[in-house]
Amino acid sequence: LRKGRALVHISSSCEGRDIWKYTLARCIDDTSPHHTHLHHGTTSDNSMPQKGEEKHIESQFEYAKSLCTNPSQKATVNVARAEYHLSKGRTELAAKYLAQCPSSIMPFADTSARLALPMLGMEEGNSIKANESLANSNMALITFLTDKMKSAKLKNDTVICTMLGSWLAELHLHERERDGSGKPVYLRRNHRHVPPVSHALLHQFLSSFVKDMDPKVIVNILSSHDISAGECAGFSAAAGDINAAVNAALFGEDEKAGALDALRVLNDSAIENAEPYYYKHALVLLSRAPMAAAKSFLARYPEGLSETKLLPAFMQYERQRAETKNPLVEQKNNSAFVDDENASVKYLEGVIAQGSRSRAVFNYLTSLYAAMNDEGPLFRFLSTHVPPSVSSSSNSGGISELMLKQAQEEMSSPLDKSHALRTILRTGRHFRSAVKLYMGFTGMRQQAVELALKVDPSLARELARKSDDKDEKKRLWLMIARNAAAHGASRDGKDIVARVVAVLKDCGPDVLSIEDVLPFLPDFAQIDQFKDEICDALASYSSKIEHYIKEMNECDQTCDTLRDELSRLRSVGVQVRTNARCAFTNKYVMESDEPFYAFPSGYVVLEKALKREVLPHLNEKQRDRVKFIDEELARLRRLRATSRAPLEKAKDDFEMDELQNELDGLIAAECPLTGSVMVDSITQGFDDDDFEDTF
Repeated sequence: LRKGRALVHISSSCEGRDIWKYTLARCIDDTSPHHTHLHHGTTSDNSMPQKGEEKHIESQFEYAKSLCTNPSQKATVNVARAEYHLSKGRTELAAKYLAQCPSSIMPFADTSARLALPMLGMEEGNSIKANESLANSNMALITFLTDKMKSAKLKNDTVICTMLGSWLAELHLHERERDGSGKPVYLRRNHRHVPPVSHALLHQFLSSFVKDMDPKVIVNILSSHDISAGECAGFSAAAGDINAAVNAALFGEDEKAGALDALRVLNDSAIENAEPYYYKHALVLLSRAPMAAAKSFLARYPEGLSETKLLPAFMQYERQRAETKNPLVEQKNNSAFVDDENASVKYLEGVIAQGSRSRAVFNYLTSLYAAMNDEGPLFRFLSTHVPPSVSSSSNSGGISELMLKQAQEEMSSPLDKSHALRTILRTGRHFRSAVKLYMGFTGMRQQAVELALKVDPSLARELARKSDDKDEKKRLWLMIARNAAAHGASRDGKDIVARVVAVLKDCGPDVLSIEDVLPFLPDFAQIDQFKDEICDALASYSSKIEHYIKEMNECDQTCDTLRDELSRLRSVGVQVRTNARCAFTNKYVMESDEPFYAFPSGYVVLEKALKREVLPHLNEKQRDRVKFIDEELARLRRLRATSRAPLEKAKDDFEMDELQNELDGLIAAECPLTGSVMVDSITQGFDDDDFEDTF
C-alpha cells in the first residue's frame, strides 16, 4: 500500500489455522438430521449411493484431521467422528475412535459407562441406533477396552493391563455364552463345525495378552464359565504356569485327550520347570496314554529326567494291569485305564540303551521279561548284559580269591544276577535264560549243566565242552553220561548203551573212558555193543604204561646223576692264600676278626663288605630276613657266653648253624664280582672315593 511517500507491505501468516474447524463443521452439518432425512425412506436400490456418501464423509473427517496442527485438535476431530458413528449405530467403529481420545476430553469412566450401561437396559445419552447396538453386543466395549489395554501395554503399565485383562476376559466369555455354544467342541481336531466369531476372538485375546495378565486370575475366570480344560491348559502353559496347565488338562471330560494335552504342555516346557510335574502325574499319564507317556519320558531322559523316580509309577501301572486281568480281584470302574504291555518295556529298554546304569531299572526290566510267555527278549537281554565268567581253574588263590572276584563282578555290573536268577526260577520256565545266568557266575558251570540237562541236553554238552578245568570237565561229562543212561528206556538196554557211547564220542578220548561209564550201563548189556570202546581203552592203557616206564627210567638216570654230583661236591674245597685280601676293602682276611667268604672264582670277601655289596640287590623281604638273622645270631652269641646247660648250648649251636646256613644262602649264593650282582650293577657309576684312590 502507498501512504504518502511510504510504501507499506502487508503479508498474511497462519491463514489456514482455522481451516480444520470449518472442515469439521462442514462434516457435522453434512451429518445433521436435516441432511440424513433426505435419504430417509429410500429403498435398497439407493444403498450404493448411501455407501458412497458415507465414504465421502469419512474422507472429509480424514481431511479435517490432516489439517490439525496439535493433538488437541486431532482429539476434537476424533470425538466428532466417534459421535457421528454412534449416531449411525456403528458402535465398534465409534469405540475405536473414542479410545484414541485423551482422558481430559473423554474420561475413561464416563466412556466405559456410556458403552456398558445400554446392555443393562440403561440409556446413557446415546442415539436410538447406538443404544440398540450396544444393548445387543459388548463388542463396542471390548474394542474400546482392548485399544486402551494396548496403550497401557506400550507404557508397561502392568496394573492397568491386569485390570483391563480381567474385565475383557469376562466380556469375551459373556459374548461366547450369548452365542449359545458353551462347549468349545471346535477345539477337537476331528470336529467339522466352524467355530463362532466370539470363540476366535477369545482365543486371539488370550494369545495376544498372555504375558500381560495374571494367569491365576484368568484361569479362575475361565473355570467359572465352564471353559474346557484344554483351553485353560493352553493359556496356563503359554503363561508359564505349568502346574495349572497340567491340572486343567487332566481334569477335563475327555481323559485320554486330557492326558495327551498334559504331555504336550510338559514336552513344550523347559525340563527344569516341567520335571517335578512329570514325577507327580506319571501314573495318571501312564494309565490314560501309556505309550505316549513312555515316549515322552524317554525323550526327556537325555535332558535329566530321572528313570529311578519314574520307576514307581511304572511298577504301579504294571500292578494295575495285572489286577485288571485277575478274575479274583474286584474290578474298579476305571474306564480311562489303557492296558499296554509294551509301554514299560519300551521305556526301560530305551533308557538302558541311552546309558542308564541303575540296578533297579535292570532288575525290574528282567522281571517284566520273565513274566512274558516269549523267552526271546529275556535271553537276548541276558546275552547282552551277562558276560561269560572266568573259569575257576585260572584262579590259583583258592576259594577266597574266587569269592572276591565274584563280589567285584557283582558290584561292577548293573544287573543283579542273583535277583534275576531267583526271579526266573520262580516262574518255572525260561530255563535257557537261567542257564545263561548260571554261566555268568564264577564256579557255577556244574549248576548250569544240571539245569541244561532238564531242558536241552545238547546245550549241556556244549557247556561241558567249553570248560577249561580238566577235573571239572570230566565231572560234567560224567553227569551227562549218567543222565543219558537214566533217560534211556529199553528191555535189552541197547538204547542206554547207544546213548552212553554217544556221550563218550562227544567228550573225546582224553576226558572219559569206558571204565568211567561202566557203572551207568545195565547189567544185562552185551559187550559187543561197546567192544570198540574197550579196545580203544586197552590200547590207551598200553601206551600210557609205556610212557610211565620211560618216565621212570629217566627219573632213575636223573637220580644217579644227582648222587654222583653230591659225592663230587663233598670232596670239593677252596684254597686260600695266607696273604689273601678282601676284594672290596683290600684288607688281609687272615688278620681280620670277622668271617670271610671264599668263592670258586678265586675272590675272597669279608662278611660285612659282602653284605654291604649284596643287600642293595636283594628284595625287601630278603633284606628284612637278613636283618632278623643278624639280630638272632647276635642274641644267641650273647647267650652262649653265659653259663648254660649243655643241652641248651647244643640247642643254641644247632639253631646258630641253621641261621648261618640261611644267611650264607642269602648273601653268598654266588660271587658278587662274577655273578648276577655284577651284571645288575653294570649300569651304576663308580664311587668318587674309589675313583680318587685309583688315580
